[in-house]
Amino acid sequence: MIGATTPARLRERFGGLDGNTWLASHSMGAPPLAARVALEHYWDAWAEHGPEAWPAWLSRVRAIADGIGTIIGAPPDSVSLVPNVSLSQAAIASSIAFRAPRNEVLYEALQFPSLTYVWKAWERFGAKARAVPADDGMTIPTQRIVDAIGEQTAVVVLSHAYYQSGALIDVAAIVARARAQGALVVLDTYQTTGVVPYNVRDLGVDIVVGGSHKWLCGGPGCGFIYVAPERAAAFEPAVTGWFGHVEPFAFEATPIRYAGGAMQWATGTPTIPGYLAAQAGHDLIREVGVPAIREHNIRLTTKIANGALERGLRVNTPLDPLARTGWIGIDVPDGARIVDELVARRVFVDYRPGCGIRVSAHFYTADDEIDHFFSELDALRR
Repeated sequence: MIGATTPARLRERFGGLDGNTWLASHSMGAPPLAARVALEHYWDAWAEHGPEAWPAWLSRVRAIADGIGTIIGAPPDSVSLVPNVSLSQAAIASSIAFRAPRNEVLYEALQFPSLTYVWKAWERFGAKARAVPADDGMTIPTQRIVDAIGEQTAVVVLSHAYYQSGALIDVAAIVARARAQGALVVLDTYQTTGVVPYNVRDLGVDIVVGGSHKWLCGGPGCGFIYVAPERAAAFEPAVTGWFGHVEPFAFEATPIRYAGGAMQWATGTPTIPGYLAAQAGHDLIREVGVPAIREHNIRLTTKIANGALERGLRVNTPLDPLARTGWIGIDVPDGARIVDELVARRVFVDYRPGCGIRVSAHFYTADDEIDHFFSELDALRR
């Protein structure tokens, strides 16, 4: 039941909120009702038009990519859709000639494992992966990352926020050092896009990657890659496919003639259902506006943090709201079991070792849902 004074927005446009307390938007956002309609329309077009549905689908894909661009401040035709971030990282890696001494890939020890798997695997092609260590498993001093960037660094791979703690990084200081050393900067914004306002042009990064199933409310299967327009021509990914060709339906033999622009990063046949379903979430994010989402999120995550502290629990997320993304990590004894019990009671949160219970709030989250979470947590702790 939503309290009369809560500013939760557009709840009626989502499924899953009536029977569940959805506090896991950092992991999987609630499904917009329009996403179901989009999937039904996809099936209808498939059944009615068969292969002739492709032109309309591809037009929608371009619009969806540019729609993400408006959320992150990217110009038209600078964002490409990809099935997931790991594939985009592999495409980026395949675009770089790793020759010693400038062959180092530098990333944080707190980087999401999927990305490290990709870059570590690229050592067989000449890269040298190096992780900047963390002392506490939660954050890494900015200066430590800055000092690690040198003449040997070819690319710096960063997380906009650490998935273990929700702590935001100081992008500007790291980008400045990378620029001075001639290193490429790749920023993973999966943890922030849709809840923390940012502008890719203001950040000055070369490449930004992210996805839809968290704060963008878009479900799985729709990632994105932004490449700064002034850098785009420098990349010729070896991880590619026929949709990366300038004329894919010409079915030309090798070698590939790259499409240029955002389509440079396309690979094989695109995952149309995932892309079309994601658009509904992106539309809602633009309608509400990321600054308004951030304001609402800060108020509710502060309520979550205070509720944990009042119970004598440790908070493993920065208490300064400007230093964190959209969730709070609460260190609770036997946390993994408690999360299983909470989910069984239809309170959606998750657990990460070393962090604890992760609890988030999106624009559709109401105050009394936070109260309900703590009521259930108190009962399980007793």
